[in-house]
This record gives sequence, C-alpha cells and structure tokens, in this order.
Amino acid sequence: MHSLLWAIYSYFLHPILSLLLIVILVYVVMSWLLVGGIISMHNPTVRQIQSVLDSVMLPLLRPIQRYVPPLGQLDLSVFLLALGILFTRDWLLPTIISFTRPALHY
Repeated sequence: MHSLLWAIYSYFLHPILSLLLIVILVYVVMSWLLVGGIISMHNPTVRQIQSVLDSVMLPLLRPIQRYVPPLGQLDLSVFLLALGILFTRDWLLPTIISFTRPALHY
C-alpha cells in the first residue's frame, strides 16, 4: 500500500501540483505585464491566454478571496494559494504517505 501511494504521489500528484505552481507564476507575470502596459488585451492571443489562465485560476482563488480581502491593489490570495500548494506538495502528502509505511517489528 505504501509503495502504491508513493507512486501515485511521485508520478501523478507532484507533477500536477508543480504544473499548477507554474500556472500561478504565469498568471502573476501576465497580470504584471497587463498592468504595466507591456501587453494589451486588444491582442487576440493575449486575450486567449488570459482567458485560459482565468478559467484555471479563478475557481481556485475565489474561496480564498472570500476570507482574505485584498490590501489595496495587492491580492494576497495568489500568494496564499501558492503557499498552500507548496505545503501540500512538499510536506503534507509525503507525511501522510509515510504514516502508511508498515512498522518494522524486531
């Protein structure tokens, strides 16, 4: 059982959570580029990329935004989501999986 859980974590959950962190990074950089006027929403490619990012990120951010209001122009929900994913990926899941390891009896 321990080997199966570790394989699911290593080959499925860890890569998905890592990919989600990359999507968060792209979402943040894209928002900075839009605010800075470097890219424009008038460009159809930018509009499509932003639409895809919004469809992935907004359902994840809305529950956090209900409890953490923005501080002026700073939205901490993205930061808290990234911290939650890192915590889950790097500590919580490996710890839970390690509890399933059979105890060695001597």
